[in-house]
Amino acid sequence: MTPLTIKMAHRRSVLSVAAAFLILLLTLGLLATTENTLWWFAYAATVTAAIASFIAFATRRLLFAGVTTLVLLTGILLVSRVKIATMTMSLHAYDIFFYTDLSTFNFLWSGYRGYVVAAIAFVAFALIVATLAWRFDGSRCPRVFSAAAFLLMVACVALFGTVTNGLVFELFERNSVSVSTYYRTWPAAIATIFGRQPFAASAHGALPRFAPQPACAPSTKPPNILLIHQESLVEPSLFPQLNYNHDLDRFFLSDDNRLHKLRVEVFGGASWITDFSIMAGDSSRFFGGIRVFLQVLLTGRLTEALPQILRTCGYRNVLFFPFDGSFVGLDKFYRSIGFDQVIDWKAQGTKTYYERDRVYFQNAMAMMEQHFRSSEQPLFTYVQTMTAHGPYTRQYMPEEDVAGGGPGTPPEMSEYLRRAAMVQRDGEALIEELKQRFPNERFVIIRFGDHQPVATRDYWPPDFRSSVDTSDAFITFYAIKGQNVVIPPLPAPDVVDVAYLGTIILDAASLPLTDAHRQRKLLMELCNGRYYGCERRDAIGDFHQRLIKSDIIQAR
Repeated sequence: MTPLTIKMAHRRSVLSVAAAFLILLLTLGLLATTENTLWWFAYAATVTAAIASFIAFATRRLLFAGVTTLVLLTGILLVSRVKIATMTMSLHAYDIFFYTDLSTFNFLWSGYRGYVVAAIAFVAFALIVATLAWRFDGSRCPRVFSAAAFLLMVACVALFGTVTNGLVFELFERNSVSVSTYYRTWPAAIATIFGRQPFAASAHGALPRFAPQPACAPSTKPPNILLIHQESLVEPSLFPQLNYNHDLDRFFLSDDNRLHKLRVEVFGGASWITDFSIMAGDSSRFFGGIRVFLQVLLTGRLTEALPQILRTCGYRNVLFFPFDGSFVGLDKFYRSIGFDQVIDWKAQGTKTYYERDRVYFQNAMAMMEQHFRSSEQPLFTYVQTMTAHGPYTRQYMPEEDVAGGGPGTPPEMSEYLRRAAMVQRDGEALIEELKQRFPNERFVIIRFGDHQPVATRDYWPPDFRSSVDTSDAFITFYAIKGQNVVIPPLPAPDVVDVAYLGTIILDAASLPLTDAHRQRKLLMELCNGRYYGCERRDAIGDFHQRLIKSDIIQAR
């Protein structure tokens, strides 16, 4: 090499190291804006530094390591912010595996196309920047230094991770602590990849197993059960300051003319978490940081889910699903818990994922008519709806003349109220049509709200997401009505947790309860409608241990 070449290489090396140092400062500054306490910042900073040190060890290029780490951190932050804004869910490490199948991409492309395009553009930009950094980088860091830095950062991560162990991944984390929240989900994701699904239970070894499911042979044909998942629906009466048409209130009442409140465990999104709790009869929160993915992870691992119990009583179980049935493998889950048919959007002949409720109701009634014409078998029909689904920044079916919010109502809330009025119109029409088309059939009709819409977020205190056990932001409703059926008295507590709704449905249909469901009903009374928030944690822990011992849930 000539002296000039050596001099240029040295200058390039110095510039690369200086640029790497500046990038380090920029990275720390970015983290300082995302982490709301010193401990969260320290944890996120040391994990990020460990990543950079590892890349430097592998490549010996400091600038490339710095640029790659900054781009990675920026991507994590942007995706996390977008996910929180659109789905009210923090970014989770397992999302990498959860959102990589074609049907899930089709769902994202249909509902969040702008974000998908932006993500693809960001990845392309990141590759270009990383390539340029690789070519320009003149530094060659000795591996002994980068290895020492990596080991030091790992030790710091272990220290700060112990100090910050109060942070548990939730679906509804605030925009702050986005990066540290994501980092903290990796242990749960890795454990899940290797087949471990934690489920909080007591360690008592002498607890008895639950008795096997008894034979279910009703002397008369049981009532048909129609369960309606009312997407994003909440009773507006929760918001006394809201200006709206109060004719909407009657839609939330049961046959006893009461409003029955349901405490769910998500806000603004993740409907499938509510769905899981109803089907399995358990709180998703006892599964810790992996609870977002339970339906996929517990496929084939439940033996007393609601449809499985109904099947033993002679029911034919049919689900009307508004998405692609293979969406993140949900059709496999539903079939594993006892659904005979999963009729997805293609099988229903719908054109989009966001059809009006009456479309799904008409499809369900067409199936019922065909069934009742040829069979005496009772039906369990589960219909998932979409009218009230966000976003609320555009008017849904503007040709519909329905009331929104009164003067002064924020635009998103006004649009949400329009959609709620359409839900009411279609829901009440369904009840009347059932009477006309099937006047001699007996029905128990259950409707429930899976979570509140994001349109209600400004009506709650800023910290409501951290108080799921006490905040009314997690209150929706369930309503039960009978056709040619007298509904037994519904539970007395003003609010019941979603994990009890399956037991309530079985009781409303006057079906025999399994041993586990009888115990679940006792817990509902003992805990005054609470489940995860029950003060008798020992009773809940023992219940879970018995579920595991009885192979009702295989979660270990």
